[in-house]
Amino acid sequence: MEERLTDDTLTREQAMDVARHVGETALEEGRQQSQKIGAMASDRMEQAKAMARDVGEQARAAAADAGATAQDLARRAREQATAASDALYQQSMRAGEYLTENVNEYPLTALLLAAAIGYGIAFLIHARWQTQG
Repeated sequence: MEERLTDDTLTREQAMDVARHVGETALEEGRQQSQKIGAMASDRMEQAKAMARDVGEQARAAAADAGATAQDLARRAREQATAASDALYQQSMRAGEYLTENVNEYPLTALLLAAAIGYGIAFLIHARWQTQG
């Protein structure tokens, strides 16, 4: 039985060939587009990583600058506090020497002055107790 080729079977075979060819072409196009999209996604990912790395570097540099500035301010404050305490110490030494000289030179006056100061403090404390009670 010999099969006779008719226009109808030939058209079906041609249509199947065309469909197969179109399908293979579409599949190949899809693969190529998929590869392009994958490459683009990879590039975008690398760009995002680079941007994140740059932002991290900038944040680290800013934090280091802030830390250095804080250390510098703390060092300056310590130096100023040291200078102020030294000046206060020197002034109190001079006041102590002055007071010692005057007490040794005028002992009775120093005693009367100390008694007057003590009486004044006692008066203030006593007056405060009376107003509270």
